[in-house]
Amino acid sequence: MRAQDIMVLAWRQLKERRLRSILTLLAIAVGVTTIITLSAQVVGAREAIIQNLGKLGPETVILTSRGNMAFFTDADVARLRELDGVSTVIPVLILNTRVPDMQDAATLVGISSFDLTNLLGEVRLLDGSMYVDVPAPQALLGSSLAKDEIGEIRYKAGQPVLLEIGNRPVMMTVVGVLDTYGNLLLIQPEKSVFVPLEYLKRLLRTSEYPIIVVKAIRTEDVDHVVELVRYVYGGRAEIIPLKQITETVITITSQINVLLVGAAGTSFIAAGLGTFNIMMISVLERVREIGILKALGMKDKGILSLYLIQGLLIGLLGSLVGLLLGFALSQLTPVMFGGFSMGPGQEFAFTPIISPSYVVIAVTSSIAITLLSTAYPAWRASRLRPVEALRYE
Repeated sequence: MRAQDIMVLAWRQLKERRLRSILTLLAIAVGVTTIITLSAQVVGAREAIIQNLGKLGPETVILTSRGNMAFFTDADVARLRELDGVSTVIPVLILNTRVPDMQDAATLVGISSFDLTNLLGEVRLLDGSMYVDVPAPQALLGSSLAKDEIGEIRYKAGQPVLLEIGNRPVMMTVVGVLDTYGNLLLIQPEKSVFVPLEYLKRLLRTSEYPIIVVKAIRTEDVDHVVELVRYVYGGRAEIIPLKQITETVITITSQINVLLVGAAGTSFIAAGLGTFNIMMISVLERVREIGILKALGMKDKGILSLYLIQGLLIGLLGSLVGLLLGFALSQLTPVMFGGFSMGPGQEFAFTPIISPSYVVIAVTSSIAITLLSTAYPAWRASRLRPVEALRYE
């Protein structure tokens, strides 16, 4: 019998038991859908984190005070600027604030205009201009704070804005509105208010900084700078190089994906057992038919191919259904569950990314499972002899 005839016969037999075939396809599709959907979330989150870290640059090192120890001062800033391999030192004051008619808390960031450019990479404005580094009540609003719930502009350059800082109201003048940036490691620009550093220091009557951002001259200098900072501050400062965070994120997300693929593999085991059971029933139901085919001259190899092709079709169709469902669910999952909270007023959003490697893993696994589950029933069918069909009359 020709190969195309065997293919047609295999397809016809699957159509004869349509409900059974559909249920088997769905069992295979569940595993593929699970791998595609979950891996897309993890890969998307990883790429979003790496992209956000990249905005600060791989040569960036973040210093925070450890425990209840004292914050950094201007003397620490000057000392860090003198270290070998350091190009920029950015002192930052960060605290929570509230804007009228905003339910969530916003972030108030005290930073010089020059350092803000280094922190954001570039300052993109929707309205107004950058503030001047003088101790005056100037505010640069994030795009979300400047708009209301329906997207209408409520704060423009030149208008006053009332902020709640330390349980007291402070009136400031809006000098500009920032464009959309996305999340950064330290702040969420869309929900932040940027003010001159000297003004915020006078307002709070402090000369200490909870966070200092240090940038090395080159990425290759990061390890050297970290060692120098550790030598100077010992256990007083928490040192966080972004290069190390990026490597850690990649390692952790890769391990999570392996775990998710392993968990999804359990559904493939269940689907494989179901496929094995269905194919064995199919063989037993068609003993007489197999005997007639052999009596007409069909070889053992043809019978073996017939049932293996059925298993291959189940794997391919199940993979196709799983891919379609996986593509759809991977995009709907963030919409249904929303972003991850990263603290008051901060949410981490990402776009799922379907990785070709996990698509290959899912499809290959589904086809392999169905072929393995069909192997014994196909061999059993090929060993039947025409005379055995008499037993089932």
